[in-house]
Amino acid sequence: MALSSVSDVEKVLGVDLNTTDESTVTNLFIPTADQAIDNFVGYELDYTASITEKFDGDNTEDLFLSRSPVVSVTSVTEDGNALSEGNSNDYVLYSNLGRLRRTALETWSDAKLQNITVVYSAGYSDSEGTAQDVPKDVKYISARVAARLFAASASLGTQQSTGTVGTHLSDNTSDAKFQMVKQEKIGDYSVVYESPMELFSQDLLTVEEKRALSKYKRQFFTSAGILD
Repeated sequence: MALSSVSDVEKVLGVDLNTTDESTVTNLFIPTADQAIDNFVGYELDYTASITEKFDGDNTEDLFLSRSPVVSVTSVTEDGNALSEGNSNDYVLYSNLGRLRRTALETWSDAKLQNITVVYSAGYSDSEGTAQDVPKDVKYISARVAARLFAASASLGTQQSTGTVGTHLSDNTSDAKFQMVKQEKIGDYSVVYESPMELFSQDLLTVEEKRALSKYKRQFFTSAGILD
């Protein structure tokens, strides 16, 4: 799965991509865009059906899972004992926070290493019925980043004639031209091409996109305050 689709990228670009370019967008550009988003927010947003995490007991009320929103909790075990969800049972789930809180003034076990195991599903998906849909702003940013990557590639590709690109050392018979025109003027005619290499060197996420994604960054509440 992914945070956006080829169709979303085509809508951002306003073009209809051919089959080869659709495959490149699906297999390279969208995954790259989604990874940049995940890296910024600090966790994977796309839906995963089964996630297993282990925690150290530390005598606190809360456990914070690494992923959210939590779709369902399959199991929670502590010292090998199965725990159940509910106010009258062992813990309560705060889905959007990825937070498990012990009930009845209980705490998770005293200091022990890796003695708590949680198996759960989490993330956004437009196709998984029980998961929340991918937020529209996240979908748009994923598609827009992938569209920029495609535009940089297409811009570079259109600056050469038909044929395989190669250095003169490897092939001096090909008529392909690796043209990097920045500015050109012939009489009254002038043209300036944006450098594809400058497009490649830009940050994957713009300042505005990072600002929009900031609300999805996880915050953990501790006795000392709030930690990102």
